[in-house]
Amino acid sequence: MIGVFDSGSGGLTILNALRKNFPSQDFIYLGDHARAPYGHRSNERIVNYTAQACDFLMGKGCDLVILACNTAAAIGGRTLQQNWLPLNYPDNRVLGVLVPMVEAVTGVPWHHETPQEDGPKKHIGLFATKKTVESGSYHREVMKRAPDITLTQHACPGLVDAIEGGAGLKPLTGLIGGYVEEMREMAGCTPDAVVLGCTHFPLVEDCFRLFLGEDIPIYSQPTIVSESLANYLERHSKFRQPGSGKVDLFTTGLEGKRETLAKFLPDDLTTFKSIKL
Repeated sequence: MIGVFDSGSGGLTILNALRKNFPSQDFIYLGDHARAPYGHRSNERIVNYTAQACDFLMGKGCDLVILACNTAAAIGGRTLQQNWLPLNYPDNRVLGVLVPMVEAVTGVPWHHETPQEDGPKKHIGLFATKKTVESGSYHREVMKRAPDITLTQHACPGLVDAIEGGAGLKPLTGLIGGYVEEMREMAGCTPDAVVLGCTHFPLVEDCFRLFLGEDIPIYSQPTIVSESLANYLERHSKFRQPGSGKVDLFTTGLEGKRETLAKFLPDDLTTFKSIKL
């Protein structure tokens, strides 16, 4: 069983991609909707919330949990892997969405933390939440491996709330158009490629494309994370336990948010079970 966790609904974009890639794999999804978004939380609280979520999923039989939330992965991923897991679930694993994106951008495996010789010289733009940008995780990990890359980061305040709140095309394009223009001003150019560093943002990838143009590559997390997990499971087959393709959905509270879930969920997934962490 593989668990997928997000502070809200964005991680469902990851779950959908994983289901396509692993149709016989059983999954459990947990959205901490009652305490979302995590962006204004302290680092300590984000780590604690993420640990609670992982504890729930592992208690349900998940040997492997994907942190499908950039904020949780950037702030809490390493702490959980190094400190929490060995004490609580030493045989289990926690993976995050940040690692596959860094590998995709740099072309360097995660375990290589020394600068790449003759590495790529390109300008990458990162659109993410304020908390992810402030964590510095993307910049730090990219620079370790590919210091010749220029990474310009830009927070997108209000975009997650607009997506989860069901904002229409006009306000979304207005927000995203502003972010892209601000990115160009910060970078002094149009980046060579762009990372959508939030699992909500693939839902509005077409809006980013509208302002970036057709020639700018966009690194979007669902496909990259799904491909990375396939590679991981080839190397660690004990975590791949084919089942019937069953998916269970859990939430800490969807009051006032159920109508907006339609954009995240395929037709065969509609029922969330409520829990308290």
